[in-house]
Amino acid sequence: MEEIFRKLKYSVRHLEILHHVFSNNSNFLKEEELDYVIYRENIKKLNKIANELHLQDQLYGQYDRQMILADLIEYIYLGRGYYSMQQKNGKKQMQAKQRFVRLVLYLVNLLMTYETITVSKNLRKTFLKNLSKIPGVEDEKLFDKLVDHSGKIGLPKKITEGSKELNKYFDSILPKTAGGLWHELLVFIFLLRNNIGYIIPLLLNQRLISLEKNIVPPDFLIISHDKQLYGIEVGTKKEIQSGAFSLQTSIPTATLDTENSRNSDRCPICHRWIPFCDFVIDKFSDFDKDIPKKSEIRCLRECDLYSKEDIAKGKCPYTKYCRNPAKTLSYAQHRYAKGNRHYHYKCVLDSVPQLTKKEIIGANDIVALKTHYPFYAGLEELIQKER
Repeated sequence: MEEIFRKLKYSVRHLEILHHVFSNNSNFLKEEELDYVIYRENIKKLNKIANELHLQDQLYGQYDRQMILADLIEYIYLGRGYYSMQQKNGKKQMQAKQRFVRLVLYLVNLLMTYETITVSKNLRKTFLKNLSKIPGVEDEKLFDKLVDHSGKIGLPKKITEGSKELNKYFDSILPKTAGGLWHELLVFIFLLRNNIGYIIPLLLNQRLISLEKNIVPPDFLIISHDKQLYGIEVGTKKEIQSGAFSLQTSIPTATLDTENSRNSDRCPICHRWIPFCDFVIDKFSDFDKDIPKKSEIRCLRECDLYSKEDIAKGKCPYTKYCRNPAKTLSYAQHRYAKGNRHYHYKCVLDSVPQLTKKEIIGANDIVALKTHYPFYAGLEELIQKER
């Protein structure tokens, strides 16, 4: 990540140097004075209009900052990183695409880890202390309140603490919290891996503009192999928006379910997200491996990175626990055997009484210990059609 940020800074610095050279009259020879005058006059007019449009606020500022940060990440990975997959040789190009899928999955894990500051006062305070070095941030209305806040923040309503206003401000310091960004990235590689057509990301173009009208497009457009055009919207609750786009363009739009995707399980015990393990990343990024329609992986049966004994003991930090209660099974009668929730397995072991912990470990419960491949419902017919 450091190298990526360094190169991004170099690009900005390069443009700054170009501007500074042309802004300084002493850099021009006498016969080049007109070049300086033209640049000076145009930069003044440009700055005036940019200020009237508040263009600078679209690059950094408290309001919509989470969107700006997300856009920047998507520019790096889907705008420029997109080209890292372009290789002349067919085999090398396929390898590059597989590496890109791995890259995105590890990036998603980082984004999930960033949200640890929802529950960690220590990390949140350290982050805010460093963030205050950016001019103007420390002066934002709720900055000091967030620094002093000791409870959970930025979580679902029943869990979060602090005012609605403070929770909203917290959202502004991270790029599209609660999976908003990583679902968009995951959907891209999900579409790529399933080979349903040519992918046109519109994540950086939230409005399509004509002279008289604007239209809100879906997150992706797909040109299928049979020359059909489809829109793909990430996340539900946008049916009206998607419907309006389809009515105005005659482009059918599918909505992908993110809420039930199992790509973003937040452990109900520690309230941290459960990232993707290396087994999932290795298999999903290997295009020669068939990924089953059912995205669930039974860790004790399938994982080849940890021994069954180590998995049962909770040595893998990525293992999920989800179990229906069972009266006839002593290891399935504790408070976390609820069936509809996915926990960190390690959190369950750390939270139950010692005797129950030994029973759970000794049970080698194939059903309860699991993880998942990236999967989104809503494209089954299209995927089947392309295959």
